[in-house]
Amino acid sequence: MDLTAISLLVAVPEGRLFGLDEQTLFLIGLQLMNACVLAVALSYILYKPMQNFLHKRADKIKSQLDHAASDKAKANELKLQYERSLSEIEEERGDIIAAAYKVAADKQREMTNEAKREADALREQARVDIKREQEQISEALRLHIIDVSSVMAEKFVAHSIDKEAQDKLFAETMQELEEAAWPS
Repeated sequence: MDLTAISLLVAVPEGRLFGLDEQTLFLIGLQLMNACVLAVALSYILYKPMQNFLHKRADKIKSQLDHAASDKAKANELKLQYERSLSEIEEERGDIIAAAYKVAADKQREMTNEAKREADALREQARVDIKREQEQISEALRLHIIDVSSVMAEKFVAHSIDKEAQDKLFAETMQELEEAAWPS
């Protein structure tokens, strides 16, 4: 230990922790002055750099907060733009679906009308074919009736008319046929 500390211990009256004499007060004052000088020196040496460090840190935090706020604003703007795009896409999807339904309905109507026209054409063709066949059958039946009638008339005439009457009837018929105009 230091001599001054030993002398202070010796000078301390018994039952006290330390003696409050002039030297103790002087040392306390000197230590207080040393502490003040040290505090002032350290404040000049460390306070300004610490204050600059804290200002820089505060500025950095403020810039990070500003950057975060601008990023948040950009994100909100992108979110709104995305939602608008999404709603536009939904509208466009609805328009496309409506247009597709309209095209499908028009196509269905067109196909139905085409099928009706084809069915009408087939019905008309069938009617014409049936009428033609009826006419052909009617003509064939008429010719058959004529053939049957002429066979019957020939048999009847062959039994009832003699050779002379037959020749006379044949000549008259030929005369009428020559005078009649034939359709071309």
